[in-house]
Amino acid sequence: MAACVALLAAITTIAGIGDGDRPAFLRFGGDPSQGVLVNLTPGQRPFDPPDPGRPTLVFIHGCNAAPKLVHFAMGERLAEAVARRGGPAFSVLEWNWNAATIVGVKMSTNDAKAVEQGRLLAATLLQSGAPLARTHLIGHSSGGIVAASAARTLLSGHGQPVAQLTLLDPAVSYHGLIYDALAAGSSARFVENYWAPGPSGYGHKVPRAGVWNTRVDGPTPYFGALSPVHSNHFHVVEWYLTTVANPRSPGGFNRSLLVASGGR
Repeated sequence: MAACVALLAAITTIAGIGDGDRPAFLRFGGDPSQGVLVNLTPGQRPFDPPDPGRPTLVFIHGCNAAPKLVHFAMGERLAEAVARRGGPAFSVLEWNWNAATIVGVKMSTNDAKAVEQGRLLAATLLQSGAPLARTHLIGHSSGGIVAASAARTLLSGHGQPVAQLTLLDPAVSYHGLIYDALAAGSSARFVENYWAPGPSGYGHKVPRAGVWNTRVDGPTPYFGALSPVHSNHFHVVEWYLTTVANPRSPGGFNRSLLVASGGR
């Protein structure tokens, strides 16, 4: 919930939409989507199914405190980063749940909704024909709950594990749900936790078997406590996208099993 409060603060400033050379993760304009798989692959239409011959990336954004005013554009930034990278072609999908991220005042109610969204994402991926053995789920903040729920559903309910599960700064308050109840560490062939320290990051190292931990420090952690788009919490995503765009960047996306296998 702290991340949602920070996001609401960001929306009240113009810096929350885009700041010079920083990527615009939020865009003005409401979005009523309550769980839709959107194809952002260049040359594809939004509701085209993913190409089963391509490895697939699925980005899941976090909570949107004002879905009638703004919506997330992180998936679009991911698609742009993939296009800049070159090399093997990837399908780039986004799970759009802007209007379903906050459904009540209790954190437990919103967490349960995120788990439900993960089950819906899993069913949608199965129906879409995405190559699950070559699918990489990437969840930011509360989107990590959705990603972990989808991975667990695909494995436990359908016996089809995804290749990779990447969690970008899920808040410490989500850890019990993600890593214990949903057993994220055993839900995919490779599981990563990229966490950002305070005062403007919300994550922490996760001492669980099967989880690769990496700390990501932002350049303005204290200023980020006042201007959330400059926070460590958002910087994790910005940093990760730089590793998508540049195959020479150490770590991040370049640790993906899909990269190591050449997309096969």
